[in-house]
Amino acid sequence: MAAPVVGVVTNPNSRKNRLNPQRYDHMRATIGELGLVRRTQDVAAIADVVREFLDVGVRYFVADGGDGAFHWLMNTTWQVLGKQATATWPAILPTNAGTIDFVGRKAEVIGGCDQLLPELVRHLRQGLELEVVPLSTFDLRGVYGPDADFPGKPFEKLGFAAALCGISQRFFDKFYAHDRQDGLGIAFLVAKILSSQAARTPMLRWVPLPVGWRYFGEPVFEPMPADVWIDGEALPIGQYRDLDIGAIDINIKNMFRFFPLAHTGEHLHVQCGDLSAVDVVLNLPRMSGGQPMQIANYVTRQARHVRVAPRDGKTLDPVIDGELYWGLQHCEVAIGPKVPVLKLQARD
Repeated sequence: MAAPVVGVVTNPNSRKNRLNPQRYDHMRATIGELGLVRRTQDVAAIADVVREFLDVGVRYFVADGGDGAFHWLMNTTWQVLGKQATATWPAILPTNAGTIDFVGRKAEVIGGCDQLLPELVRHLRQGLELEVVPLSTFDLRGVYGPDADFPGKPFEKLGFAAALCGISQRFFDKFYAHDRQDGLGIAFLVAKILSSQAARTPMLRWVPLPVGWRYFGEPVFEPMPADVWIDGEALPIGQYRDLDIGAIDINIKNMFRFFPLAHTGEHLHVQCGDLSAVDVVLNLPRMSGGQPMQIANYVTRQARHVRVAPRDGKTLDPVIDGELYWGLQHCEVAIGPKVPVLKLQARD
């Protein structure tokens, strides 16, 4: 029997697997002798699966999920391999089964897992060439604060896009609490947040609206007092209603495109500052077109290293590749390793 070369990590608690319990057996049948399929009940179980895959010589990892599934598989592989050079890693295939799937879009992966897995098997059985794309990452390090789940412990994750505080970070709190997590859900929430802010202005305060709607966007625009250094230079801003960092340019449902200055993969793109709802509205066309935003008291530039230290006892609750983390006292973000991503396109 040939050694397995494909390893699939799937979450039995995901919606698609709960709705279709036969998916697991179907994936096993699709791969056959070429690979292994393993179910992980939680992210802590991924490490043992990665070790098993590496021990038997698996060359292609498949993340059966969206950006979050890829994030955890990438970071667990990094930890298991002792943070060694990613050039020696198995290539990881994103399968576009999430809400945003910007990793798959960046690597030009087309199709979901149920279409990509047969295509991967076809390539392997026919001896066809598989293309691997190295995607740039950042390395985000910090320390948990005294009120966090792991007080005083170090924090470190690789990622592609991070919202450290402010509008983008708090948007995800609203988004994951929303009952519709797709393109229309994104558009609805953006409209609700901006309209709620507009409804609190003197010109529109007379418009009768439910109190919950009128104040819906208020916490999204709450400023974070912080000190920020970009490549050693202290920014003079002092409070931030937005602080985002990208290692790649990302495309969110063909609606918004962020971090255009990271498109080469050689620099991080930092965008941060003290902006208003009006600034956001005026820059919606630029966000849609993938252009840097033009706002007073706002910085958008390339960087290699960023340090963020909140003031007044505040902590950072970063969202990294759509995954939420809580309670960092401070953090540093630097250019990370390039991660090998399998580029594959399912046939029609």
